Amino acid sequence: MSYVRASLKMHFSRDSCVSSVLEASCIAYTLRFCARCFLALTQKLQFLEAPVRSWCKYFSLALLLSMLSACGDLTEDLSPSSDDKRATVTAGTTGYMPGQLAADFTISTSTADSFQLSDNLATGAAPADVVVLYFTMWCPICLAHSDHIYNVVMPQFAGRGTIVYGLVDYVSGSVSAARASEQANGYAGSDFVTLVDNQHALMDQFNGAMGTVVVIDSDGTILMNEDYRNGAKLIDILEQQLP
Repeated sequence: MSYVRASLKMHFSRDSCVSSVLEASCIAYTLRFCARCFLALTQKLQFLEAPVRSWCKYFSLALLLSMLSACGDLTEDLSPSSDDKRATVTAGTTGYMPGQLAADFTISTSTADSFQLSDNLATGAAPADVVVLYFTMWCPICLAHSDHIYNVVMPQFAGRGTIVYGLVDYVSGSVSAARASEQANGYAGSDFVTLVDNQHALMDQFNGAMGTVVVIDSDGTILMNEDYRNGAKLIDILEQQLP
């Protein structure tokens, strides 16, 4: 159940690349399913008298159209805007929205070490200019995003300040399982730190889901919390924050 809960927890309050793909897939599946049902029904009606058969076909077609009308504006689902429709926040408050302060947290890594956010802030033991958290479930979409970070973003900003890149694994369920996932996908020994969110603490704290990327500056202010998409927003923010 926790895997299903984690997988389905999407940011439907704002336009989301991943959620839009899932919505489009569900719509396409519904259309195929309804079409098959309609064809099967018409075949079953062949033994009825012609007037009755015609009436049943029209009724079935009307029912199908009424079901599809519940999908709302299909154009908006398939071609979402890039506007951030979330409410504005008060600067300095603690939360998960851009402009708010991230609450401190401590979590285990895939190597059984302890990772604390405040250690990587300006006054911490290992201060960084930026902390980047990417929520992964090791699926093809997630791996495409993390590979983009690894192969494009990291080299682009190498030598420009200090960046902590964290992969938030919220599906493996244990340190050993997260380590195995990290190794299987080629990230063991990389600049990524895999954070084992087996209790979904970070997922809840940042309202995260598959493909979410969170960027936190050295003061603990959240600069970004949204779906990764093509990484352009992350790159833009790092350009602004790093020397």
